Amino acid sequence: MRPTALHRPPSGAAGAWGDNPLGATSHVCYVFTCQVSLACRGRPAVEFGEVEARLRLLEQRFSRFIQDSELSRLNVSAGKWCPVSPEMYALLEHGLNVAVASEGLVNIAVLPQLVAAGYVSSSPEQPAVAEAAFGTPVEPLTSVLELRRGQARLRPGHAVDLGALAKGWWADEVVSWLGPNSAASLGGDVSCRGEGPTGAGWPVAVPGGVVLTVVDGAVATSGTAKRRWGHGMHHLIDPRTGRPSDSDVVEATVVANAGRSAEWVSSALVVGGTAVAGRLRARADVLDVRLNTTGES
Repeated sequence: MRPTALHRPPSGAAGAWGDNPLGATSHVCYVFTCQVSLACRGRPAVEFGEVEARLRLLEQRFSRFIQDSELSRLNVSAGKWCPVSPEMYALLEHGLNVAVASEGLVNIAVLPQLVAAGYVSSSPEQPAVAEAAFGTPVEPLTSVLELRRGQARLRPGHAVDLGALAKGWWADEVVSWLGPNSAASLGGDVSCRGEGPTGAGWPVAVPGGVVLTVVDGAVATSGTAKRRWGHGMHHLIDPRTGRPSDSDVVEATVVANAGRSAEWVSSALVVGGTAVAGRLRARADVLDVRLNTTGES
């Protein structure tokens, strides 16, 4: 990946590719309870409408908010071997790899704690809090989830949520569908291929009023400012405590060689704080890290 360039956009400039006048076609829709933005230099290999249809199908299959989704069927089958699709298997395997690589800072088995904190629907502003699992540390994913060919098994009493990890993974998938010079943002998980509309890279707006230009890479930002409710509640659960993260990092932006890496590393930085920043910055797949800490004015 070419190193990212950083600049502040001129007054009135669009901070996203959707308004780029230089030959990039674009498409915006709302899937996974978030805005999805697609862009391509020239005609996309897979038309935007077909990409949107594929994403909506993935939402139906993998959302924890849909009772008969493949993910929900796995969660209610805890204690038994459950048939899973190749796509589900790949995401669960990715979750296991991330749990190990993050040293437990990112664990897809936080769902009971997330629900206990009040995130029971896609709009958790006025939740019905179930206290049972709140504040209970999450067991290591390797002791909760087992995989074998075409099947998965969760230990009784456990459930998983693939939402965040899946968006980074699927952002990479989408640009592979769109073509060699394209970009996709799934709720802020951005993956880019090629040199963008002008040859300088795809412009990606990040917090702080700056725009990164990215060639063959990805950007993700995680933070505690969005999806908040109640008193101090938010969606980033620290698996070590079973409670919303309260580290000294409130927001992390990561540039990596792929969306599937940028997403989890940004989450791990918020959960683990500056104490883990050195280790995560040193990863070969991480190209840049930007942190907003509680000590900053």
